[in-house]
Amino acid sequence: MSPKPAPARSSQNQTVAATPQASLVGSLATFFPDATPLRLSVHLETATGATERTVIEFGTAHEVMFASSLPLEFGDKISIKNLDGSLLAKADVVAVQFHAGAAAVAARFSQRLSNWIVKS
Repeated sequence: MSPKPAPARSSQNQTVAATPQASLVGSLATFFPDATPLRLSVHLETATGATERTVIEFGTAHEVMFASSLPLEFGDKISIKNLDGSLLAKADVVAVQFHAGAAAVAARFSQRLSNWIVKS
């Protein structure tokens, strides 16, 4: 039995399929069934002090997915902070997907965050 397609959502007279397939990060997000599309600018820092600005493109209550040019690997520890400081979290890299020199990364929060993603 094949999976049911995601319901479509309407946006300004355009119907867009609710599937996270548009990017490399979207492709990685398909492995996280509860992933919600986001657009949150963040600053990443690795345990070695390497830093990068990127955008969280998808998230769940426990994970975030983003593109990165940092040399991240499974198990690496990172700090994530958004630009206004309302998000400050430690996370562990749980997946890295490479394609054509680009990397999509999924990281799981080390501790539970309240009010990170609220779904109704």
